[in-house]
Amino acid sequence: MFFIPDYFKIKYIGIDKLRLIKSSHHYVLIMFTLVTFISCQLSNNNNKISPPNVIFIMMDDLGYGQFGVFSDSITIADFPPFFVKLVDSLQGYSLDKSLEFSRRAMPTLKSLSENGLLFKKAYTSSSLCAPSRVGIATGRHQNKLGFYTNTDVESKGIYKGSHLVEKLKNLSYKTAHIGKWHLGRRDKTIIDTILKKHRLSNNIRWSKYRNTNPQAYNEIKNSGYIGSVIKQHNPLNNGFDYYYGYNHWASQYYNDNNVWEDFKHVGVQKEYNTDAFTDKALDFMEAQIGKKDPFYVQIHYHAVHDSIEPVAPKKYLDKFKSYSHHLNNFYAHINGVDQNVKRIVSFLKRNNLYENTIIVFTSDNGAMSGGVYNGHKTGSPLPGNAPFAGHKGNYYQGGIRVPLLFHWPSGIKIQGVSESLVSTMDILPSIIDLVGGTVPENLDGRSLRPIFEQSLKETVRHNLIWAGMQSNRWGFLITKSTKQHDNEGEHAPPTWTIIEGNYLLRFTGVLEPGIYFDNMQGRKAVFELYNIKNDPGETMNILDKMPIKAMELAHAYFDKSKGFTPPQVWNKEKWLELANSKNNLLKSEWASP
Repeated sequence: MFFIPDYFKIKYIGIDKLRLIKSSHHYVLIMFTLVTFISCQLSNNNNKISPPNVIFIMMDDLGYGQFGVFSDSITIADFPPFFVKLVDSLQGYSLDKSLEFSRRAMPTLKSLSENGLLFKKAYTSSSLCAPSRVGIATGRHQNKLGFYTNTDVESKGIYKGSHLVEKLKNLSYKTAHIGKWHLGRRDKTIIDTILKKHRLSNNIRWSKYRNTNPQAYNEIKNSGYIGSVIKQHNPLNNGFDYYYGYNHWASQYYNDNNVWEDFKHVGVQKEYNTDAFTDKALDFMEAQIGKKDPFYVQIHYHAVHDSIEPVAPKKYLDKFKSYSHHLNNFYAHINGVDQNVKRIVSFLKRNNLYENTIIVFTSDNGAMSGGVYNGHKTGSPLPGNAPFAGHKGNYYQGGIRVPLLFHWPSGIKIQGVSESLVSTMDILPSIIDLVGGTVPENLDGRSLRPIFEQSLKETVRHNLIWAGMQSNRWGFLITKSTKQHDNEGEHAPPTWTIIEGNYLLRFTGVLEPGIYFDNMQGRKAVFELYNIKNDPGETMNILDKMPIKAMELAHAYFDKSKGFTPPQVWNKEKWLELANSKNNLLKSEWASP
């Protein structure tokens, strides 16, 4: 059904005038012109109201400096010095090769960036995957839901009706989630059933049965429990028509037991999962061709989460030649994602869908860069999160600053690189707005439509805030701790951060004695202020030089974080240290009038 504006409607013409026109030799020409005009307007209106398809691609733990577009503008001098020192002493791969590989591993996404809109100051809402994904899914700051760590999310799960994809579902979109979910509780009834069958207690952690009852242990391991999700939190009950993925922090590249399809365990997924997930996404899109309803597909890849030791397929690995297998293999896995994005783009072009499809690309947090985890896992290589400090798990910029790309040939006319402050919480509100829906009120995420339509410099917010733990366990900073990957987190101090304009203010809580080599006697809580435009590596604390700016930012954080609630699982004493950090501010010498 078409809407025809009043000026297209044929008004009543008196009978005498109509006879006059009919007798005129211009009659046929007038009617032909009128019909042609109306037909063109109907066609134009039809094109305007045709809703776009949407494909939302997210990588796991991809670092800012590992994204080819950004690595084009950095040099080896921008690499974190301590990370470089570790590479030289422990792994020994070429710094030049790491930069070269990062620049050429993602040609498809480079092309989409050059012909789309790339955000240079995009941040996740958390430095950890599950809380970050809650922020993306709901458009709300996950701290307001009591989610600060992965275990917080895993214990409680996403709230019913909060996933914004339900808004797209209400707009008649056919929806699919492929890949990592990590938004819900695992289905513990699977364990209980197996333990009951073997007459074993469910009061003991099931992994403890590995040696005492290997049969029960292996049965649980192979049951799909690790990747399972209770029905309440299953994507099919949260706005999606199809689900193929896993509710866990990782799905191994080959022979994985974590994958489920809808409500059924897949068994062993033998194929390389980057290729397999893309196959499923393409199958879903193929099934929608010719149907009246548009599609929305989330493809949230496992790559490049740990473990990155499994060897990438030869078709990707052969493109990277250096004396370091670790370096070659890592960028082969990244290239695997890029080449699968190329498959998706080719599919869209082949089916005349490319021009009217929104493609979004991002990462869930910073890279898990460097470090050796309990002697058997190696983090991702340089450039890592360069030129920024830190990595996944902490609130230096390296843990939270990520690539964010929007591409829509027929819909987004302003192309280029924007330096507006944006968040991955903005992704779904923007999509809802772009496809003609109504963005819910009271979200922390913003629609980026003003930037798409008005100016690359358009401002959608003045600041962003974070709260959580400042942990070293997910990267090269673990080597500065007396603890290891599996136990440093329980000792990590709490932290909050605010970024506004060119400035970052961070509060870090008390450091326990004997945990960190730089502070073996422990340390009191501290505030730090950085000019992140001039000092992206956060090397020069300028708090003493700009106490008024620090006070201004601190009060902005306190005001904006009023809705943050106690954690579901994370140490409540550490959370209270954050909640009461205003007292630390008042006692600080630099804050004295």
